[in-house]
Amino acid sequence: MPKVLLCRTLDRSEMKNLIKGAIGIIGILILPGCQSINQILPALSPPTTLAKQPPAASSVAAQSTATTQMEAQVLQQINAIRAKQGLGQLRSNEKLTQVARNYSRRMAEQNFFSHTSPAGDTMVQRVRSAGIFYVTIGENLFTCTNIPQPVPASVKGWMNSPGHRKNILRPEYQETGIGVWRRGDTYYFTQLFLRSLSL
Repeated sequence: MPKVLLCRTLDRSEMKNLIKGAIGIIGILILPGCQSINQILPALSPPTTLAKQPPAASSVAAQSTATTQMEAQVLQQINAIRAKQGLGQLRSNEKLTQVARNYSRRMAEQNFFSHTSPAGDTMVQRVRSAGIFYVTIGENLFTCTNIPQPVPASVKGWMNSPGHRKNILRPEYQETGIGVWRRGDTYYFTQLFLRSLSL
């Protein structure tokens, strides 16, 4: 049965961790949704030791031609939805794709499904560790087992969930990274959304 991670706002301890890691930043605004966060210059703040650093994502190759095609299909379907709403198309960001792909692989290999990994790293830490600068970022997750068409199931699941839908239709997002990983008959999808920092 497919699973779309329930949307939530960041809890008090996550908010504290973000604030501690944001010394010298102009301001922080936490938005509700499926891990959607606005920050100003987040990667310029001093590193924190609140959680282990996630594994580097720079060397994560696509698992297979089939999963690469699925990543492209998700992007195509999401952009079609955005176009119908009069929104700009999301551009694929290779570094962000590496982060998304690496996280999907970790969920598959370690058998978990959460915005926070068992090691304690969050979306913010994973993106920051890849050296990606941004103003706004969001994350949607999906997993399914024994579903013949996982791509339409993922997009439909996200669109039927208010928080995930909000990430997909957020007008300020300009770029995305999509990572799909398969383990047996189970697929893990991670889609990251980004408005990059324009200097």
